[in-house]
Amino acid sequence: LFADMNLLAPNLSTIADEFGFDDDERDVKLGGLIALGFFFVGAPVSFVVGWLADSINRSPLYSATVFVGEIGCLMTAFVKTYPALYACRVLTGISIGG
Repeated sequence: LFADMNLLAPNLSTIADEFGFDDDERDVKLGGLIALGFFFVGAPVSFVVGWLADSINRSPLYSATVFVGEIGCLMTAFVKTYPALYACRVLTGISIGG
């Protein structure tokens, strides 16, 4: 789940070039907004998943959480637009939060 996060950071300039971003857009959209979406969605999900882990069987919950995150990681390789990249990062944030 952390593989694409560790690959994203050192390649921000290359990704910005792919999307046609200037330096300011790179910093705001790739360096800021994606991390913000990742953590602002992941943090509340951690409370929900924590509550569910006390209420239901943890094995299917863990499997579902990892599955959602891996879908986001896999789809990151195929994105062509910034909104698609953002959505993939949010999906990964859901899983990391869970």
